Amino acid sequence: MAEPTYTVKQIGADDFYLLIPLMQNCFGMNVDIEYFRWKYTQNPAGSFVGFVAVEDATNEIGGYYGVIPQFFQLNGMKRTVFQSCDTMTHSDHRRRGLFRILANRCYDNLRVEDKFFVIGFGGGQSTPGFLKFGWKAVFDFRYYFKPKLLCFAYRLRAAQISKLVEIDAKNGLESGIDLTRSQISAKGKAIRTPEQIVWRLSNPYHQYKLIFDPANKNNYIIFYRESDKIVLFDMQFENSRMANTLMAFLEKEVVHKGMKGIISFCQENGIDSQELKKLGFIANPFNKGPLAERVPFIFFAPEDEMNGYLNSTDWQITSYDHDSL
Repeated sequence: MAEPTYTVKQIGADDFYLLIPLMQNCFGMNVDIEYFRWKYTQNPAGSFVGFVAVEDATNEIGGYYGVIPQFFQLNGMKRTVFQSCDTMTHSDHRRRGLFRILANRCYDNLRVEDKFFVIGFGGGQSTPGFLKFGWKAVFDFRYYFKPKLLCFAYRLRAAQISKLVEIDAKNGLESGIDLTRSQISAKGKAIRTPEQIVWRLSNPYHQYKLIFDPANKNNYIIFYRESDKIVLFDMQFENSRMANTLMAFLEKEVVHKGMKGIISFCQENGIDSQELKKLGFIANPFNKGPLAERVPFIFFAPEDEMNGYLNSTDWQITSYDHDSL
């Protein structure tokens, strides 16, 4: 039997319906077109660049590869970089080289426009393929968690917790809270503009909440609730007292609602993971078991640029910078 052939096409906003069955098949996600409109076209940094492979004989979509733009500061200069996300090959079309074909088409597009600097969070199956392209893995993201057993200490801060306010996170700027995290210092870091913050916190698949003390607006936690846990998404603390008070708010929620605990997905040895360790969070030290997964942060750029960002200390990346958390 002859090998199937494919035609590669760049897609636009009118083609998002093509991606829905791929998301279901590859990730088990039941998303709708509004998710893609938010993620791919409403981004203040610009629109996405994406390509699909269409099987010629059946007109089926065999795979997708695309990137979304982000504003970054690289070595002190504002740049637009692109995050690789939603890499998908349908289970009926694997082992046919579609990932390589689609990725190369996307990279060629970026090179022509002199925009070739791509970052990503590697998956267990996709990372080896990226590294064969020439991508570099710099550090791991991993889970840090505080199980329910460690949350009962919130009772020591009952008075302080009562002063905290919970609001929808995307209204944080209107409440006078600085969510830009401009204090983060590194050669490579994301830039948060007010418009980008509102967009990022409008992900239709998460209801982000923000807690803060009106008397200490330079301290906050952004989180969202899942059925059995709290996901800590973003945070900023000026001192340990406010850090412990804000965390006690989440600990109380865990205990009162019978949740399993609080989790966060952070750069190993990064600014957030160091803070969480001070707050009693732990990580699975083994390569298997609950929350043992490690996800490499990877990037791909012209070789002379790549050589300047190969150390983990060159970067400060947070959960906020991930495309879908």
